[in-house]
Amino acid sequence: MNHRAHTILALVACSVTVSALARGGDDEADVKPAVDAARRTDATRMAGFPATAYEYARMVEPELGVPPRVDLGEAVEIPLFRDGKRAHGVLGKSCDNPSFLGKGMVSGSTIQRHEGRTADGTPLPDVVWVSFGRNSSPSRERVVASVQMIGYHRETGATAFFESSDRVAPWVTLDEGTLRMRGVLPWIDDPEQFNRAFVTPGAVQCVGCHQSDPFITNAFINAAKIPGTKETVVPILDENAPYYVLGGETWDMRTLHIEDNACFDCHRVGMSTVEMFLQNGWTHEKYMPPHRPGSLGEDWQALLTAWRTGQDAIEGVRWTVPPAKGEDARVVGDDYPHKAYFNEPGGSFLGGGRKMAEAFAKNGDSQEGSAAKGGGPNAAAAAEVERLLDQLEDPDVRAAFEGWIEKNGVSAEVLQKLRSMARREEAREGLISTRSQGVDRRPSLLGSSRPVRSCQSPARCRSK
Repeated sequence: MNHRAHTILALVACSVTVSALARGGDDEADVKPAVDAARRTDATRMAGFPATAYEYARMVEPELGVPPRVDLGEAVEIPLFRDGKRAHGVLGKSCDNPSFLGKGMVSGSTIQRHEGRTADGTPLPDVVWVSFGRNSSPSRERVVASVQMIGYHRETGATAFFESSDRVAPWVTLDEGTLRMRGVLPWIDDPEQFNRAFVTPGAVQCVGCHQSDPFITNAFINAAKIPGTKETVVPILDENAPYYVLGGETWDMRTLHIEDNACFDCHRVGMSTVEMFLQNGWTHEKYMPPHRPGSLGEDWQALLTAWRTGQDAIEGVRWTVPPAKGEDARVVGDDYPHKAYFNEPGGSFLGGGRKMAEAFAKNGDSQEGSAAKGGGPNAAAAAEVERLLDQLEDPDVRAAFEGWIEKNGVSAEVLQKLRSMARREEAREGLISTRSQGVDRRPSLLGSSRPVRSCQSPARCRSK
């Protein structure tokens, strides 16, 4: 059986040139007619994103330069630990530093920070990119992995998300024993291959998970350090970091804020992300704040109460959107035009909130109990799952998903994979529409392409 599920996770990468010479030769035998492609790419464009990753790279280039050429062999392997000792292989849930994303832990994932650069190689000191290779492979023989990039401008807050699928086997291999990912991903000098490897966010809001700032950090991600230092590869941002998504102008950028609540002293708090962590074993008593875990019990409880029952329950609660494009953070009210399901009280990336709670109550089940089993989506999430399953072309893959869901319910990982696969199909179909309009085969107006240099030296690419 051919399992082709995609795992989505975006991170940030560094600026390189977006143009190059396009090469032909892509096999169109497995893509739908252009009329279907046009319909779906129109939906993507309505969300603010172009049809393909290559077009998106050109769109973000003025702010962020270009995505890096990702060489997994040059990245830092993210270490996993069991009982305090470095461990390799399939660890599942028995891991000291889990991701809290509902995924079984497997060694071999990599992460890399890249410095921002223009097309002609000029450094962009305010731009940082991070590329992330997530390994989920049960063995060397069956590569199930994904590679993502996030680009970020520290002064303006401009952010770009590039995502791949689990179908990276043409470019990725795994080391014997450790399962460490290696390989070089397609770059923008070959637009068609770049579009095969990466897709745009499309209609799915990355900020449903990446709420407080572009980078999700946890015990797993933070275990990777820049060689020779104690600095994490992924930049740690503070509560005043600007943030907006290029192409995601209609995304829900709100996070809750409570005046004089110590939970907000160092960073914003994205409660949709927190709910996902809570469902997968995270507790504030063990992890927050980092140097005095569990010491902010009253503030934490006030935050949970405001989130799950509504902001009127706690004094001083308000919705805010981050500073961006040189403007200060601002408070927004009920008339905010971009409200999304994941910011409904008690909601999460899986959808829900109050509606989810009502659905659990109606089914005679508790949200906590169902979450522990990995199931229990609300009606909206169930409808989304049904729609995503219908989009799967391969009947074996569809049957595998249906069998898993019937037995185990819908976990965060399963829903992520379904969404990613749907996006990947849309992007592949969009290639026909793109070709029918003519791919730009000219070099970039910015000049010839140069590979972006990685930034494992903190002196070259230190976060501010």
